[in-house]
This record gives sequence, structure tokens and C-alpha cells, in this order.
Amino acid sequence: NQMDGSVQPSGQLDIAGRVDQIADQAAAGTITPADAVAAIHAARTAPPRFGPVLTTLGYTVTAVGFGMMIEPTWKALLAHLFLGLTVGLIVAAARPFPALNPILPTASALVVTLLATWFVADVADDGLLRVISPALIATLPGMALVIGAIELAGGRIVSGSGRVVYGIAQLGLLVYGVVLGVHIAGQVPPQHPSTPMGSWSLYASIAVIAVGLYFYLSAPRGSLPWLVLTIAVATLTQTLAATVLSAAHSGFVAAMVGVPFAMACSRLRGAPPFGVLSLAVFWSLVPGQLTFMSVSREVTGDVDGVAGLSVAAAAIVSIALGALVGWSLFRAVTTRSWLSSQP
Repeated sequence: NQMDGSVQPSGQLDIAGRVDQIADQAAAGTITPADAVAAIHAARTAPPRFGPVLTTLGYTVTAVGFGMMIEPTWKALLAHLFLGLTVGLIVAAARPFPALNPILPTASALVVTLLATWFVADVADDGLLRVISPALIATLPGMALVIGAIELAGGRIVSGSGRVVYGIAQLGLLVYGVVLGVHIAGQVPPQHPSTPMGSWSLYASIAVIAVGLYFYLSAPRGSLPWLVLTIAVATLTQTLAATVLSAAHSGFVAAMVGVPFAMACSRLRGAPPFGVLSLAVFWSLVPGQLTFMSVSREVTGDVDGVAGLSVAAAAIVSIALGALVGWSLFRAVTTRSWLSSQP
């Protein structure tokens, strides 16, 4: 299954798009089973389209974009750049060794926490979590949890439950990396953030994240405008929902809107497959960021432990349920429309 690779930090959107095309050909009967298996194997073993340098820079740009979403200070933006480049180099170094993928979140979180505590947090004049979270977002398991929920709803119990368990385990490993880093380096004294960049940074981050993901995840040619569009819809929906809902629950509405939007766009001429756009929606909603920040605040003493864990659980469940509801509603509407059009 291609989505096995999509939950890894090294997932490639061009591979997801190619596998979607092969699946469509198989459903239409234009490719034999043997040829389909061979084509999928060739796609999954293909190297990244942009090479290690551009994919690493893409990760760095993505981290900066996620940092811009939280309205950082200008100094904090430099910290996001440095830490994003660090994690990008770790991911690139581990790419030839797929067996290391399960421990990448732990290693990345440990290294980033140590660097932030010793060198970056004071310079950025910002809190530890606000400094380290953007660099770690692309290693978080929110996508696995959402896809697992959709698979469970579709009756694929084995793959769905396996993906959910994998996501929870990855989240635990990442949080442990932060715990270990704080234990080794010590806690950062409370910071007094300087003036933030401003609300405009949220809107600018949409384009920055799209460009970063385009190179980091080797998106198919011609997909950049569609990435910008889907990320904008998901992000702005989440922002509007946050005005009436909590940050954890606004993800439910954003996922409920973003996933059907990605499914609808994928049916338009010239648009990339649903697998490509859905991955962009998942990343832009940063479900792992909400979860990870809520859980880790208990470690750094920012919030009460029970409250942090409750918000973390709500973030996971709300976004997963939002994707599930949106996927189910879109399938129900399109199926009913197709049936009503039949003679």
C-alpha cells in the first residue's frame, strides 16, 4: 500500500501521484495485475525528483513556513531556519537507511531540543516550544492517524488499526525525544517574546509551505498552484473556525472542508491526484503540531499536565474525525449523484 510510505518522513508526493494513476488504470482494466505490481515497485523505489540538496532545502523552507504560521519574532524566524535545516539534514542522511525511519522523530526531537536549549531559545527570545515545533512538524504522525481513521471507516480494519497504532507510537517517540533533550540540557528560563511579525505572516506562510513541500516531498510537475490552493483552503478554514472553537477543535472543521476540497480538485482536468492534494492538506493542518505542543508543554511546565494531555487527545481525535466526516460526506454525495444519473 502506497500510504505506508506516506506516513514516513521521507514520503514523496510524486510517488503518491504515480500510484494513484496506476490504481486508476487497474480499476479501468487498462493495465494487467503483473504490470501494475511492477509499476508500483518501480515508483516506490524511484529516487526523489529533486535530489538531496533541494529536498533538504525544501524541508528547511517548510519549517520556516510553519514557523510563520505562529507569528514568530524576526529572531525566532532565524531559529526556525537553523533548526529546520538541521532536521532536514538528519532526514537526508537517514534516507538511504529506511530501517532508521521509526527513530527519526526521536533523534530529530532530541537534537533540536538540545540545540534550541543551548543556543537558540535565548537568541530567539521566544519560548522553547514555539522555537522547536516548526522544525519537527514534518516528522509528526498526524497524517498516519487521519489516514488510519479513514481506512477504519472504509472497513480496512487491519491496515487502519495498524496505522493508528503506528501514529501513536511515533508521537510517543517524538515526545520522548523532547523529554530526553530537556533532561540533558535543562529547562529554558521563561522568555519574554519581542514584537511578533504580525498577522500577515499567516497568509505569507501558505505560499512558503507550498513551495517547501513541493521540493521536500518531490511533488509532481504542475502541482504547485494546486498545493497553494488546497493549503490556503485548509489553513484559512482552520483560522476562521478557531474564532469560535478551541485550537484543538478547529482542526475538525478544517479537515472536514479540506479533504472533500482535495477530492473535488483531484477530479478536475490538469489537477494532481487526490493522494497528492490530501497529503498537502494533512501537512498544512499540522495536526501533529497541535498534539505535540499540547503534550510537551507538560514537560516544560507551560501548562498543567492533565490539561495538556486532554488538549492533545482532542487535537488528534478532532482532526481525524473531521477528515473522516468530510471523506464520508463527499463519497455519499458523489455516489448518490452517480446513482441518480443512471437510467
